[in-house]
Amino acid sequence: MIGTKRKAGRDTAAQAFAAEGSAQFTESRRLRQLPPAAPALALRALCLLDSAFSAGCTIQVALQQVLEDTARRQEGGLAERDRHLAAELAYGTLRMENRLAFVLGKVLRQPLKLPLPLRRLLAVAAYGLLFLDRLPAHAVLHTAVDLARQLYGPGLARVVNGSLRSVQRLGDAVQTPDFYAGPADEESFFAEDAATARKLRGLALPEAELRLARFHAVPRWLVALWQQAYGDEACQHLLARSGARPWQALRVNASRPQAADLKQALLACVPADGPAPQAVGGWGVAFAPGQTPAAVQGEPLARLLEQGALSQQAAASQEVMAALGLEDWLGRGWPVWDACAGYGGKSVQLLEQGGDVRLCTDRSFSRLRQVPGHCRRLGLALPHLALADASGPPVARWQGGIIADVPCSGLGVLARRPDLRRRPRTALAEHAGLQRAILKALAARLETGAELAYITCTLHPLENEQAVDWLLAEDSSLERLVQWQTPHDHPWLEGMFAARLRRRQDVRRAGGR
Repeated sequence: MIGTKRKAGRDTAAQAFAAEGSAQFTESRRLRQLPPAAPALALRALCLLDSAFSAGCTIQVALQQVLEDTARRQEGGLAERDRHLAAELAYGTLRMENRLAFVLGKVLRQPLKLPLPLRRLLAVAAYGLLFLDRLPAHAVLHTAVDLARQLYGPGLARVVNGSLRSVQRLGDAVQTPDFYAGPADEESFFAEDAATARKLRGLALPEAELRLARFHAVPRWLVALWQQAYGDEACQHLLARSGARPWQALRVNASRPQAADLKQALLACVPADGPAPQAVGGWGVAFAPGQTPAAVQGEPLARLLEQGALSQQAAASQEVMAALGLEDWLGRGWPVWDACAGYGGKSVQLLEQGGDVRLCTDRSFSRLRQVPGHCRRLGLALPHLALADASGPPVARWQGGIIADVPCSGLGVLARRPDLRRRPRTALAEHAGLQRAILKALAARLETGAELAYITCTLHPLENEQAVDWLLAEDSSLERLVQWQTPHDHPWLEGMFAARLRRRQDVRRAGGR
């Protein structure tokens, strides 16, 4: 579970839309008057993210707000293809933000003199030209120039036209890391002003590492971190995975009589022009980008989801439960407490398999209140729910299993959550402190023989191995049963870490409780 201010971000996104013409979001009125084409929707979402990011807004929230706002005003609603293309443009542009900034910086002399929404429009169009082969280049150019004309008039429309044609003339060179050498200030390309730009300039890196950071569109500090933590080869794999479009994963509801047949039917949905679906976890199936079937066993996928036969859950979130071997908890009939439950994904995953999930707690009401709806849809008994911070939990002792999918920096899910690339490195230390507080508090609740599953969706030793090592040094009566991390060279599975710990005996060192 990534530590975000999602509820605050959603509220701030709504406020930004309502505040047309305000200092907070001065371009809102003109942006909302654009036609409901996919590039315009993506542009609006990215501009809304700019406005509300500091309050915790995510690209998911911003895009949802834009789509809902447009659907309300659009007679007949939005076409599904426009919604999908808008999402691909918004997520993809944000995923490649620094790389696109470097490319555009090669063809623009003084980008900071252009309005920020125009620079965002250039980035959306450049993403279409460089990464979406199915979009005709002439259509991308025409749409971008037309949008610029509607926003700012013919003068800046000509700037957009000339800049994008210059990007085209760069040719295939932009698809190789060697292109991204030399002096540049890509991290400040989308700054609101020159003063902000000076604050955003990244740390100095050797030339080879700098090319990697730009090519894979990640913060420079992340290249240095992964190289130091995992080595050059692993870093290369992780960088490539962080920029790839994420796979879509489904989880079959194991509590249904025909669950096994449905899983086999999903695995049999092999596309003609892409990789075959892959089994993940015990009941999951993952599909390559754009290859998720529209129907299975003659039923539309949307209906199967609505009826509770299937759920959407990230592949690595399913895989980590199997890697920890938590089926042992099910076999023993252990009561389970999900102490950082979020939306309840891991809780319902265990409930579907017959697990005895007794309690779900989380510090976010907006997340926790989704759990009853999931249980109703899936036909599952609802666990007890409590609004509580895992670092100060409301339970004194627990005999069974505790799941702690803790707030983290999310460095393992950058492909799915590209807005995390904008977060400062200083946030890592903040997460590490909270994680250790949660580990210590939950471990103190374990009865003899009880177990704790510690899970993150990040790739950073400070939040992973070092956090577990610290806890074991603090409390000598704990033992490590399993420790797992997504293989660095896995081409598409999200990066996650997990450890399963057990209390050997009811003897605790001072401070361990």
